[in-house]
Amino acid sequence: MTRTRLTPAEHTHLWDSFRDGDRMAFSQLYEFFAADLYRYGYNLVRNRQVVEDCLHELFLHIHEKRAQLGPTDNIQFYLFRALRRRLLDTVARLNRFDSDDYLFDNAEFLIQSHESYLIDNELIVEQKTILIAELNKLPRRQKEILYLVYMKELTYPQAAEVMGIALKSVYNTINTALTTLRGHVQASVQQRSVLLSLLAMVFSQFINN
Repeated sequence: MTRTRLTPAEHTHLWDSFRDGDRMAFSQLYEFFAADLYRYGYNLVRNRQVVEDCLHELFLHIHEKRAQLGPTDNIQFYLFRALRRRLLDTVARLNRFDSDDYLFDNAEFLIQSHESYLIDNELIVEQKTILIAELNKLPRRQKEILYLVYMKELTYPQAAEVMGIALKSVYNTINTALTTLRGHVQASVQQRSVLLSLLAMVFSQFINN
């Protein structure tokens, strides 16, 4: 199994092994998902200590309660949802800042150099640069939903459940975001299919600082 590309069957097997007390499975959960969880959490709450504490508490909690956890064929969805709730509950309890002001605030999208093999010509490079700049101008909620759906490959219903919003809101928000992006990059990206292909490239990495 690779860290980022588990099939539903592999998700199910790994999760069930963990629930049955397999120590190696628990280690693999942390190895496969902790880094992505931290990046997502830090773009929700710009406080490293809070994110680290909540992430450690989450893994401790699922380890202690593993026998009581239900099945899943998408561990990432399960953990993203749990971390988001824990983070926002912690922020509200600490009353250190307004959590809504920190949701995806200053988060930026970035493609890493080791993924440059995805770019096969200079036109795509130029289009992608324009798209990244426009993505970073979107409202925070739009960026978060696009991140969950296009980078983390959650379904629309899963993204809605992670964020605690109605499914219709996810559809409307994505439609609004894509319409905005198409309008802003119209000169370089004419077709929706081209835009979605570029989004898949851009959402390959999220900056974590």
